[in-house]
Amino acid sequence: MIRRAAACAVFALAGGCASLPPAVEAGSWPARRAELQALDSWTLDGRVAVATADQGFSGGLAWRQQGAAAAIDLRGPLGGVALAIRLDGRQMTVTDADGASITGEAARSYVASEIGAPLPVAELRYWLVGVPAPDQPHQESIGSDGRLSALEQAGWRLRYSRYGPVGRLALPARIEIESDAARLRLVVSKWSLPP
Repeated sequence: MIRRAAACAVFALAGGCASLPPAVEAGSWPARRAELQALDSWTLDGRVAVATADQGFSGGLAWRQQGAAAAIDLRGPLGGVALAIRLDGRQMTVTDADGASITGEAARSYVASEIGAPLPVAELRYWLVGVPAPDQPHQESIGSDGRLSALEQAGWRLRYSRYGPVGRLALPARIEIESDAARLRLVVSKWSLPP
């Protein structure tokens, strides 16, 4: 192993060493899927771009998940929170940049109008960590690295094109999420998990 790494370093300096493929994580996919579905505390920071037939926007995204509660902040291109979404189970509260808040179905309708499609909040907390939402019909494809590469669930299609190491796990770094009404592209710059 040390010889291989040294040889690769020498060839890399000479411009002739290709990078090694990502390692396959230990354990079976069903076991890793169950472990990731059980993650109930995490945060991510990144950027999101949303496009629909007649509108689009891009900006920053901060998502903090704690059990069934989530705090989601969408920032505009120049910074500042444009939309703050708070979830407690299935209850949603939305606060806009002017500080006006709405809750319940009105909040869901407002988010749908701002984003261009209903936000699949119950599923997203699982999709973001690279697994299907549990106990719901889905179709999944596993890549050669043993990780989720594509998923169809709840009327949405997801493609996972990049993962990054987060402690002993590999979590998504780039996700494309698409329905008939909207397309989202998420690039994660930072994941945080509890110790």
